[in-house]
Amino acid sequence: MQYVWDVFVRASHWLLVVTFVVAYWTHDSIWDRDVHAQAGYVAGVLLLARIFWGFRAKSYANFSTFPFRPLQGLRYVWQIFTGKSKRFIGHNPAGSLVIYLILLDGLLSIGSGIWVYNDGWVPSFSLPLAEIHHDFSWAWVGLVSMHVSGVLFESLVHKENLIRAMITGYKKK
Repeated sequence: MQYVWDVFVRASHWLLVVTFVVAYWTHDSIWDRDVHAQAGYVAGVLLLARIFWGFRAKSYANFSTFPFRPLQGLRYVWQIFTGKSKRFIGHNPAGSLVIYLILLDGLLSIGSGIWVYNDGWVPSFSLPLAEIHHDFSWAWVGLVSMHVSGVLFESLVHKENLIRAMITGYKKK
């Protein structure tokens, strides 16, 4: 077994999952608007901390170990479906692409949500900002769905439990 995911990455990942689920379940409720907003604030702090850690980490969590290469990500998806994909210890090219998109879209969703929640700053933009926040948020749901589907599919293709690896930090060599 090889230690791949450090405690910070695993803890921030699962805390982000919790805040994402809370924000999703409370998004339609006027009564839960404060809970929704607080979940968004916590998610924002987690995303910013993860980005900071992506530049500072000395492990597979460092962005240099999974660079943003969209064409390689798409090629890797093709290789998976043609049975020619290779296994990666860290992030595979498709996974890294989705992670970068999740980080970006998450920040845009949270940023627009903060502006909507505090719409007293510029009240005339309230409705368009709410629509923008809605669109970014649903895009985030789509990206997270792609991430979860990719993790499950990759676990089947390469016969390893990636969810367990994100709990324990270890993957088979």
